[in-house]
Amino acid sequence: MKFDSLSAWLTHLESIHPSNIELGLSRVKTVFDALALDFTASKIVLIGGTNGKGTTCHLLQNLLTSQGYRVGCYNSPHMVDYRERTTLDNEWFTEVEHCAAFEQIELARKETLLTYFEMGTLAALCLLAKAKPDYILLEVGLGGRLDATNIIEPDLSIITTVALDHLDWLGDTREKIGYEKAGIMRHNKPCICGDLEPPTSLLKHAASLNTSLYCAQQDYKWQENSAVWHYQGSHAYTDLPVPNMPIQNAAGVLKALEILNVTISVESIRSILSRFKLQGRWQTVKYSPHVIVDVGHNEQAATYILNQLDAHLMLHPHVNVSAVVGMLKDKAVEETLKLFIGKFTRWYLASTDGPRGTSSEYLASVLPASEKKQLFPHVLDAYQGAINDCASNDLILVFGSFLVVSDVIQKESYCV
Repeated sequence: MKFDSLSAWLTHLESIHPSNIELGLSRVKTVFDALALDFTASKIVLIGGTNGKGTTCHLLQNLLTSQGYRVGCYNSPHMVDYRERTTLDNEWFTEVEHCAAFEQIELARKETLLTYFEMGTLAALCLLAKAKPDYILLEVGLGGRLDATNIIEPDLSIITTVALDHLDWLGDTREKIGYEKAGIMRHNKPCICGDLEPPTSLLKHAASLNTSLYCAQQDYKWQENSAVWHYQGSHAYTDLPVPNMPIQNAAGVLKALEILNVTISVESIRSILSRFKLQGRWQTVKYSPHVIVDVGHNEQAATYILNQLDAHLMLHPHVNVSAVVGMLKDKAVEETLKLFIGKFTRWYLASTDGPRGTSSEYLASVLPASEKKQLFPHVLDAYQGAINDCASNDLILVFGSFLVVSDVIQKESYCV
């Protein structure tokens, strides 16, 4: 099978497997072994966890690149363009290169059925193996133990946080989810755990593998102090600027550099932290009215968004604050939305499409009757409704899913 455009390949990917998600490594490993990719030139970091995977990967990439290392990354999902998923030194691969990678996999898979994500993961690995960068950073898609990225043998694993998310697939307790996340650990290899209260299941799995586990605020520490923070690990850094990401994850990145034996001056670290930004993470996409988007879609992420919102409103008071929200059904919807009760003048609730989509009626049902809300069939309808109702000095917060934020970013034609 061969197609001449990336869009044609992506359409083909959507058609070759009946499910969007099918956890398990046997099928994807069969094809991976047939590809016989060579990663001996690269150190590999596998990044899992509930929240903070993307920002962790992006910050680590920026810091390594600043020291002259060539760094390849695989992230998902993409925000606007599929090519965002696989980068080399923060640059996209071309459509031609993507097409060649998919053709390579199509030849290798023969009759093996692969999901869209599995095909994309293997294509990314083909591109990165060919590029032979110094470092390859791989973001886990869902869970860890059975995720397609887990076919790789990492030199370092990072588990950012463990929280309730993807409940239909990973379980409905932190212990169950922690076990799935712990699946990216390796025997006698180092792993960083950024969660402040690691589940017992994760700690037991690390012990069973003799994993060198480095836990947040135990084996490396940080302290926040107003507008700056301080880090203490094998190295100590003081007066670091607060980046546009949780300090908890930034500290994990500094520990990763220590484990990888990469030394960076404190001046370089400060500079990169102060300039750090990632599309869809507390990102302003419009100023009149002021529109901020964030891909946060679970209770833990919502807590971070709420803290960011409170800090923003202290510095930039607005007449009214409204929310545009859409979510997927395998999220902890009620637990996430309840954190914002009383925060918004009005909710603009949107239905999301696809088998994992959730109706605006369901979102409305988990909010108290006292909350003012409007229901819409699509995200952009909800967003336009908010724009129509808001004055120039109002604030609109858009959150709940990558799908929701992506639609609004494309609507505003805004990219980092």
